[in-house]
Amino acid sequence: MKNAIISRFKYLVLATLALAAAACQDAAVELQDADLGQLLRPSAVQAKATAPGTIAVSWRGTAARFRMEYALTADFSGEVTAVEAIAGNSFVVSELEEATAYYFRVQGLSDRADVAASEFSAVATARTITEPKIPNVAAVSEMVYTLDPWSVTCTVTLTWGAEEVEPETVSSVRVTPADGGDALIFPVSEAEAAAQSVAFSAGIATDTEYTIELLVGKKVRGQCVHRTVPGPTPALYAEAALDFTTDPVSAAATLRWELYYVSPDELSAIALTREGSAAPELQVPVTASDLAAGFVRAAGLAPGADFTADLKAADGRTIASTAFSTPEAPGEDVLVVRPGDDLAAIISDPDRSFERIYLVAGEYAVTADAVISITRSLELYSDDPARTTVAVEKNFQPEGTLEGIVFRNLRIVCTTYLIQAKKAYDVALLRFENCVVDLNAGSTGASTLFNSATSVSTGTARLGEYEVVDCIVFANAAQAQNIVYGSASNNNGEFGKIRMRNSTFSNCARGLIYVTNTAAGAYDIAVENCTLYNVASAGGNALIDIRMAGENPSRRIALRNSVLWFGSTKGYKVLQLAGTVSKEQIACENFYHFAAQTPAFGSSAYNVADRMTPYAGSPADLWLNPMADPSAAGASFRVKDPAVRAAQESAGTVLGDPRWE
Repeated sequence: MKNAIISRFKYLVLATLALAAAACQDAAVELQDADLGQLLRPSAVQAKATAPGTIAVSWRGTAARFRMEYALTADFSGEVTAVEAIAGNSFVVSELEEATAYYFRVQGLSDRADVAASEFSAVATARTITEPKIPNVAAVSEMVYTLDPWSVTCTVTLTWGAEEVEPETVSSVRVTPADGGDALIFPVSEAEAAAQSVAFSAGIATDTEYTIELLVGKKVRGQCVHRTVPGPTPALYAEAALDFTTDPVSAAATLRWELYYVSPDELSAIALTREGSAAPELQVPVTASDLAAGFVRAAGLAPGADFTADLKAADGRTIASTAFSTPEAPGEDVLVVRPGDDLAAIISDPDRSFERIYLVAGEYAVTADAVISITRSLELYSDDPARTTVAVEKNFQPEGTLEGIVFRNLRIVCTTYLIQAKKAYDVALLRFENCVVDLNAGSTGASTLFNSATSVSTGTARLGEYEVVDCIVFANAAQAQNIVYGSASNNNGEFGKIRMRNSTFSNCARGLIYVTNTAAGAYDIAVENCTLYNVASAGGNALIDIRMAGENPSRRIALRNSVLWFGSTKGYKVLQLAGTVSKEQIACENFYHFAAQTPAFGSSAYNVADRMTPYAGSPADLWLNPMADPSAAGASFRVKDPAVRAAQESAGTVLGDPRWE
């Protein structure tokens, strides 16, 4: 036993000397424990992170070859990666996860069959370096829907990087659903990597949260989380109108669809069920020509009824539904007028027996040699201003005492004053409801909805209540007059209330209300939820200009939830008032003006600029697509500025004409 110990000691001494001279030895020389027949265990193992995702490992040992293992746990209990047959005493491991601790151990391998591999070395560890990620990784998604050929996709556009930084060679994008599932890989071309932008759609689902990663090889260089846009659902829309070709009058409906994920070939029919009925009243088949047109028409419906329309597939399932109502048929107290009838003669007839006149959808030219007298109350209406146009060449002229003049659901085109009072009148109510009034017919003379002329200098000239509700009214900016109400000098016309609500007024030269008579009467004016664009574009007068002298504590003005843009480069007056009017008589709440156009007032006594809200941008910054003709295709005064929208939502208000929303 003693001799064995001495022998082993001698061998260890020789081994130590051999290691000290290892640099001078041949690599093929192996030192082993002679008694155990096993290579010596490698020692002095060191691991050092040298670059992102890279760790260099070195050790001391004299084996011909080495095996290195690395893992994420110190006891190597998890997944272990091995590198075999390393020649030399170092190895560089790459493509590792960033900011991650790795554990390494080394084993000597022998070329001789009678000598066993060494035991594993002590464990060394190192943490990989964190490389700065690619910044500004962002994704947006949208639905792309085409009819010919029919297809629908959810497309994600991914952008990254900064302009002042050289783009990295991103090779692919990995898209992983947050709720599990296989990752999708999308290659990135050299051109896309240079542009730092790529779009992809294959396999992308709507309304789904994804983790999106930028890869350079296998390395993750940046990421973001994105939820794709909600998938569109098929929709059905209905427009109903009266059908005067039948006796009695019936109704018809045009039914249009948007299919998205549904192939048009699946459509079969539209079932229309009247409210209160269990079974459909009408089944309208969808033919090949209907598919090409994108709509069907259903005739013979009951007027004044509520219906549900169901778009059916060939297998009987309901693809989309909508509810709609048919218009009421005119009663016995309504005169039905058709295109081609002499509307001027019908309205001005002194023996006219009907106050309510219904216009069948179409175009009407109201022509006359002289003004068109209105000597009896009048309600002139149709179903839809998009389908019924009334072109007026001569002025309507109210005379005598009238309970009301109402225009409803019409598009009116007028070259000058629409209503001009030249004789004594006492009208209790003048109302424009859901109308589009075009005063922009090219004339550079005066135009307005209502004007009380100079010639009404004696007798009664009174307008009780005047309402413009849910309307679009626009003029020619070169014209000399204003849009809503005008009263000429030396005219003794009076008005009680003027209400402008939920409406858009555009392109007028001198404001909205202009009164030059000297009556000392009371008045009550409200401008509420109105969009006022290019108002007072000639730079004269004011939004509201009333020159009624004298004191009257019953004068009231309200400016609420509206936004005003002056079109001119001078003027900018909001109010011009005569007589005694104080700030207490003026309500101003949530009324916006453009900061570049400092609003002026006729007097400091009623200057309420401190209650108004300046907007720092331009009309194009605030509104989606403002136009001088708000009824033109593509025009939109929807408020698009997110800060303004957020302020309104927080306050529970809507700024401007709410119909643009």
